[in-house]
Amino acid sequence: MPIYEYKCNDCGEEFEKLVMKKNQEIECPKCGTKNVKKKFSVFGMMGGESNSWGVENPGSSCSGCSSSSCSSCH
Repeated sequence: MPIYEYKCNDCGEEFEKLVMKKNQEIECPKCGTKNVKKKFSVFGMMGGESNSWGVENPGSSCSGCSSSSCSSCH
């Protein structure tokens, strides 16, 4: 059950939604319209250290940024 990111075409609200079914209708939590668009997600597409499954090592960056070196954000 993936979580997708959406943007409302009417009010501009950006939100995440856990999708339980393939053809589930998604509503904007702010205005209630179904005029929403799934955003392109880059989760898991960033560089950095990864294990044999292609998942980034959670210890490879500090919690405040996505950099692999804290010297770039501190």
